[in-house]
Amino acid sequence: MNYILFGSEDFLIRQRINKLIKSFFNNEEGNIVHLDYLDDGIDEFIFSLEQMDLGFFNKKVIILDNADFLSVDKERKKIDIYRLNKLIKNLEANDEDLLIIFVTHKDTLLKRSEVVKLLDKIGKIYSFPLIKKSDFLSYIKKYFEMNGYNIEENAINLIEENIKEDLYLFSNEATKLMLYCENKNITKKDVEEICSININDNIFELSNMILAKNYKKIFEIYNDLRVRNVEIVTLIAFLTTNFLFYDEILFLSNKGQNYDEIASLLNVNPYRVSISLRNLKKYTLNDINKILKELYEIDKNIKLGNIDRFFAFEMFLSSI
Repeated sequence: MNYILFGSEDFLIRQRINKLIKSFFNNEEGNIVHLDYLDDGIDEFIFSLEQMDLGFFNKKVIILDNADFLSVDKERKKIDIYRLNKLIKNLEANDEDLLIIFVTHKDTLLKRSEVVKLLDKIGKIYSFPLIKKSDFLSYIKKYFEMNGYNIEENAINLIEENIKEDLYLFSNEATKLMLYCENKNITKKDVEEICSININDNIFELSNMILAKNYKKIFEIYNDLRVRNVEIVTLIAFLTTNFLFYDEILFLSNKGQNYDEIASLLNVNPYRVSISLRNLKKYTLNDINKILKELYEIDKNIKLGNIDRFFAFEMFLSSI
């Protein structure tokens, strides 16, 4: 079976990939090939499709991440007609011992793509748009109900208030709550006692300490977050969001906008803009983009299983 998974909600995409692989192997061992289109290109992927020698295994899974040639993206890398025809020929073979999963983290597929048209007929396409606040409240309730738990409305609201729409962090906190609440009932008090409250404030402070290169404070905050069982991928996601914010305010500041004007344009507290710009005095847009690129590379390699998440993130903090 062939699949396309697309959208900005990485957590749900990863969940679906794991579910597809588990169902496909059905408790058997199998060979999993994980490729990245932006790094490995299409030739390596086609080669993997054509090499169906399974060795000791009965089944094979091939995942092509960042398959942005399937999306509406101005920077996507196109495939020439020769390679496109080879790709389509392999997909049409539809080997029952082979599971093919295309992943693009873009929100819109290129409907005129021959690959998209083909997989719409002989495969399945799943969309995972970024979850909205209104949907997240419903998602929280349904998640606990599916696991046999009742949760109070004010507990749901407290979770959303502190976790926002971060599903990685929610998954971590939900697991702790379900282990703690043996009676299957989750109250606001349980959330207050068990969950990592005010993570955003800690991450904002961590981001500013990174800019200030205050390593003592950086690792104090980091160790506190570790004690509270905040996942590394969640820390990376929060830091990325903060540094994208820094990128925006630095750009607007360079254009001559003052604190209040920037705060109004970005719909944030002027005090936060003031603190951030003070810490950004020695930084350029290139510096911020370099940090964002490092965070992206760490996140990608962790999700691909190429590096230990704790070691990689701690090295990033030490060398910033």
